[in-house]
Amino acid sequence: MSLRTGYTTGSCATAATKAAVIGLFKGNIPDEVEIDTPSGIKLQLKILHKQLSNDTAECAVQKDAGDDPDVTNGCKVHAQVERNNTGTIEIDGGEGVGRVTKPGLQAPVGHAAINPVPRRMIEHAVREVIGNGAGVKVIISVPNGRALGEKTFNPKLGIIGGISIIGTTGIVRPMSEDAFKTSLLCGLDIAKGIGYETVVLAPGSLGERSMLNLIHIPKDQIIQMSNFVGFMLEAALKRRFKKIILAGHPGKLIKLLRGDFHTHSAVSKPANDILIDILEHHRRNKIPPPISPPSQGGIADEIFNNLKEVSTVEGIVELLRFSGNLSIMNDVSEMIEDKVLDFLRGEQPFAPAEAGVILFDMKGSIVGISDSAQAWLNLTKTKSS
Repeated sequence: MSLRTGYTTGSCATAATKAAVIGLFKGNIPDEVEIDTPSGIKLQLKILHKQLSNDTAECAVQKDAGDDPDVTNGCKVHAQVERNNTGTIEIDGGEGVGRVTKPGLQAPVGHAAINPVPRRMIEHAVREVIGNGAGVKVIISVPNGRALGEKTFNPKLGIIGGISIIGTTGIVRPMSEDAFKTSLLCGLDIAKGIGYETVVLAPGSLGERSMLNLIHIPKDQIIQMSNFVGFMLEAALKRRFKKIILAGHPGKLIKLLRGDFHTHSAVSKPANDILIDILEHHRRNKIPPPISPPSQGGIADEIFNNLKEVSTVEGIVELLRFSGNLSIMNDVSEMIEDKVLDFLRGEQPFAPAEAGVILFDMKGSIVGISDSAQAWLNLTKTKSS
């Protein structure tokens, strides 16, 4: 069964604005309006709220995300319009529309979080009605937007006070992986905009929280990459970060050794077998794999047999710790770093970046770290002390 598409907050804002402008300039607010979207699809959207006076008009459109699990689904996007004497179209955000507080996003610091494409859609719709001579001021608001904004990436991105008015196509396509990736890229853009030369990529909250507990580092320098490791490595390289640190649980990051740079469980099986293979190499040779720095000694047969029975990477790490073999995880970190560097070198013509790897257990303790990551940690601690 095909999933139902919806329309963006940008489309809602555009339709509400167009209806309000029609009311203000022609004396009657329509029950629905047609708008153009960048995707080439025309939308007929119903107008739920109508308020008209001599000087202002206000309308609202209810967001419909189709079958996409969007937290803004069902919210009402309002547009208040009043004439101005400048001949220009001014667009700003009111209640429930976030304000940008950090550089690197599509709207400047201090401005309402109304992205460029929705702004152009609104301007086009207004000019359709009033032509090029007149001007209006448009205020977009979302009454429950402040509460909804807390459920989105906005607080992390430095957008406070509400949701963003977004949409590059005007259409919401269900479970859009591209939309999720776009939200992740905002974090990289903020880090670059602030001027960081090193960025820390973490699969999720464990890596981020562990890094913040480990070292005094700005939260903006740590970006959650979810399962999109390859995508985010490539994006960080394009933005010319000099060093990329991967920080997270080995259960995720060891998957890179298999060549799985998309680590979701639906496409990448658990990493136990990879780690066991590394440990078996260590046991058979009584030395670690050919990676520097070397670990001391080998794994006893009895310990190794117990390791093979453990069902999770976390459990394997705990048994390594208990048996005094945890230093092997430093070697694993070096292996992951080498794999990351190979990936980055394949992304020419972009300039190569340095890399480092820090592995944390579920309690947030370091269980493995590469030499270059350790050097970066030491330098960062020195600078912050």
